[in-house]
Amino acid sequence: MTCMERLGVWITKNPVIIIAAALLLTLVSVHYAQQIESQGMTTESFVSKDSAIYQLYDHLYVENFGIDANVILIEGDNVAKADVLSACLRLSDHMKQVNHIVAVQSLADTVADAEYQISGIRRIPSQEKIDAILASAGSSLQSLMPDKDHSRMIVAMPASIQDSQRKEILSEINSAVGFAEFPAGYGVKVTGDRSFQEAIVDLMNSSNSQILALCGVLMVLALLLVFRHVRWPLLPIPVVILGIIWTFGAMGFLHIPMSMVSFAAFPIMIGIGIDYAIQFHNRMDEELGKGESVLDAAVSTVSHVAIPVIIALTVTEAGFASLLSSIVPCINDFGKVCMIGLIMCYLSALFVNMTALYTSEQKLPVKRKADGHSNSGSGIGNFIAKVAYFCVKRSKVVLGVALVLALAGNYFDSQVPIETTFENYIPQDLTPLIDLNHMKNLFGGTDSIEFIVQADDITDPEILEWMDDFGNYLLTTRSDRTESVTSIATYIKQANGGVLPDDKTRIREIISSLPQAARDPYLSGHNLAVIDVNVGNSQKDLGSEGMARLITSYEEDLAWMTPPPGVSARITGKPAVMTTVIDALTSGRVEMSLLGLVLIFILLLLIYRDLIKALLPVMPMLVVIGWMGLVMYYGGLKYTPLTATLGALVLGVGSEYAILMMERFYEELHNIGDPYEALAVTASRIGSALMASGMTVVFGFAALIASPFNIISNFGLVTVLSVIFALVTTFTVFVVLMIRMEIRREVLENARQELKKAIAQINNPSWRRVNEN
Repeated sequence: MTCMERLGVWITKNPVIIIAAALLLTLVSVHYAQQIESQGMTTESFVSKDSAIYQLYDHLYVENFGIDANVILIEGDNVAKADVLSACLRLSDHMKQVNHIVAVQSLADTVADAEYQISGIRRIPSQEKIDAILASAGSSLQSLMPDKDHSRMIVAMPASIQDSQRKEILSEINSAVGFAEFPAGYGVKVTGDRSFQEAIVDLMNSSNSQILALCGVLMVLALLLVFRHVRWPLLPIPVVILGIIWTFGAMGFLHIPMSMVSFAAFPIMIGIGIDYAIQFHNRMDEELGKGESVLDAAVSTVSHVAIPVIIALTVTEAGFASLLSSIVPCINDFGKVCMIGLIMCYLSALFVNMTALYTSEQKLPVKRKADGHSNSGSGIGNFIAKVAYFCVKRSKVVLGVALVLALAGNYFDSQVPIETTFENYIPQDLTPLIDLNHMKNLFGGTDSIEFIVQADDITDPEILEWMDDFGNYLLTTRSDRTESVTSIATYIKQANGGVLPDDKTRIREIISSLPQAARDPYLSGHNLAVIDVNVGNSQKDLGSEGMARLITSYEEDLAWMTPPPGVSARITGKPAVMTTVIDALTSGRVEMSLLGLVLIFILLLLIYRDLIKALLPVMPMLVVIGWMGLVMYYGGLKYTPLTATLGALVLGVGSEYAILMMERFYEELHNIGDPYEALAVTASRIGSALMASGMTVVFGFAALIASPFNIISNFGLVTVLSVIFALVTTFTVFVVLMIRMEIRREVLENARQELKKAIAQINNPSWRRVNEN
């Protein structure tokens, strides 16, 4: 008795132990699943915290200067009326008392501070005085009141505080807006990047459960359509749900966050996990159809299916393991979730699924019409067998067309654009996004690029002069994109009548007299400063690649106008950090696919020790990857952190179908001997199971197309097409390659045997004597 046969016997004899273990693991998983953190589209989800560029951004910029701004937008007829400003001042004074609020800027604060200078009382004065104060301020209030009907309050908090603290502050702002009692007829909206991020997380959490529910409904339909020839056709669904629950538990235990990207791994797990359950289920039904007893059928199923599915699982894991080489954290998490989830689904399919099948057949037996060793299969299986036979007869045409399309696709794949702009990943009609864009249109863009300046003493006049000159240089040479440049030198110059002092003592006196809101965002101690370059809406206007080119041009400017000796200046900020994602989605994407191919080939070579068997599952997947390049290009799609996983996805899903088909082919070839007949039996018997698993994946990913997030819906569409192409190549290109290479092997083997016989005959002494005579 083989090891797998002993495992099959153990499963049939220990259903109570298996069910108890499954229940215990489920309870533990439910506990840990509650610890999963939701992650929005933050910089940390796209850029590794271990990278040098992130370390510069986080440790030097964010910790010392990073400010997150919550914006309160006030709209109505003349926002400078006394009653409106009184409400604004009540709101501002309240927020200044809230923990972690570092500054509040508003029109009301400007007016109240001016009144304090005049009367010694900080308050909102009469309308006449308000108008006079605003008139004397001139254009300096443009950033707070662009016109008489709009103003904003900026509530600043450190960027380094915890997410929970940000949520508390945002909740406090929303509550305080109601308590401020703005006059009727005025609209007050809380917006800004932080409010926007929170809205995304809330929408993601609400839509994820709906998508998973729709995914389940669609897969029920798929199984009823293509898997109804077996008993209990819907059993794979609860089996895979169990594996998904265990995966949620593993995510909580390993602290893997739930983001848009990692969430997209679940339909993959559901589709492939159902395939594992289907393979065991289909073989069990087949063995029972041969007239085997329930015990023998269960043991035979485990013996014949467990190892091929483990091989398919291992190869799929290798495909997804290539994602771990990506420098983008959310792609890493996607790969981890896929790898963990598939193992959980396999364990559920092998133990829980087989236990359920064995127990149900024992308790509720039905009579089946035994077909012995007949080649008959389901209607779908017979159709696939005909398709395979048709392709084999026209092998040159099939391979030629597949090759031409694959080469064309690989060429056009390099022309597919890249999308890393967060706002384009989400529904464009999302209210927080509309409010954010409305605010930016009124007050100008807020995209910024920062230069971190380090020196022994930033207050050195020579250093301040360089900072001022460098800012003016950027405003002159990059005037099309540089809207403003602000540094500590800007405020020192303003406080000193428009010129920089040449005396360090005078400089330090001015710095000490500056308001905290003007000093702290640009100077930390005397050895660290930042130059803030406002580039407006460049991220939206230029796109990801255009923004990368702009950052490169700023780096060239810095190289041209270098700081004084002993001074370090380096570019940073979110746009600069995000340029690393572009590399990950271009060269990194190709490297991930190549790494996956190499890993799968090496694994198959180690498992089979047969070059043909190692090459067969890999070659059709190269075709599919090429075909998808055509789809991406002509479909007008863009590469995102999700679609960048396409190569690994195709390798993982497609190679599984090919391996299961190949394993069954060689099993039948061993029993029958003739390759063509073995192919017919294989296609008719396993074809329906592969079609059922493929359709469940297709239906499952079709649910993603309904997602409100563009990044997920596009990924769903691309994956549906990838799975369809993988199935098509398995039943067409793959079978042609398998037959041709196996026949070539037989020809070579026959020739080798004939050569051996000839050599043996030549070396035979009797044959020599006959020929000598």
